[in-house]
Amino acid sequence: MHPRTPRSPLDQQRPGDAPQAQLPKPAVVSVPLGPHLTVPILYYHYIRTIAPTPPNMLGFRLSIPPGLFAAQMALLHVEGAHTITLATLMAALAGKATLPPHPVVLTFDDGYADFATAAEPVLAQYGFVATDFVVSGFIGRPGYMTAAQVLAMDAAGVVIGSHTVHHTDLINVSLADARVEIDTGKAALEQLLGHPVLDFAYPYGGFNATVVQLIQGVGFRDAVSTVYGDTQTLSDRYLLHRTEIGGAPSLTTFARDAGLALPAPSQSTLIASLAAQTPATSG
Repeated sequence: MHPRTPRSPLDQQRPGDAPQAQLPKPAVVSVPLGPHLTVPILYYHYIRTIAPTPPNMLGFRLSIPPGLFAAQMALLHVEGAHTITLATLMAALAGKATLPPHPVVLTFDDGYADFATAAEPVLAQYGFVATDFVVSGFIGRPGYMTAAQVLAMDAAGVVIGSHTVHHTDLINVSLADARVEIDTGKAALEQLLGHPVLDFAYPYGGFNATVVQLIQGVGFRDAVSTVYGDTQTLSDRYLLHRTEIGGAPSLTTFARDAGLALPAPSQSTLIASLAAQTPATSG
């Protein structure tokens, strides 16, 4: 077992007085100016095996088989990747932290139960840190983590982020409803965990200028989108780019998405050996 990289103290800090949300002017949300870093932010949904049959195609695209996930994490380990939190990324963008070689941010959306059973044991094996964006109103529902599991993940070093109360598409509801989803989701998780929740993920990737101002106004430090890319900027800290990992990508594709070199044949053998030793292969 490798010691898990500790979460940055920034994950526990509450920002200063946050600006009040105001109705935005009809303009572009932000322009990527100022400091920028190339850091892949990968995002997963389910860690499960599901057949790519016509009725299941969406589920297949949102899923990674446990054995493949184990191989992906083994590849990160073998290739010298270092997982970091969004707090560390924000500090680096602000010039207050230095990133390790080959930084990668691992994120998981929705708070599914298989994160606790199939993903976290593999992350712990390599000392990897990750963020799970939890839908507060779905905690305890079938297929989702229970409150006890969320607490256990938090205690194990997983960063818990917010994904609203009901996984609501924030650009298709009223301003009042969007504010409730954002504010209440954050408050519910903070009450459960007993510390600030500072990272946010937009359900369905839906955002506009109004939504971004609401996110900033309630005190989130950053927010991740589903916009593809790995260039992260301080000015767009509420629109961080990510790369989705789902279906059955080859390890070559995964290495590219993670910003790593392709594994050599000898490394491929080591990756397969490490993956076979993980608890996820039986998931």
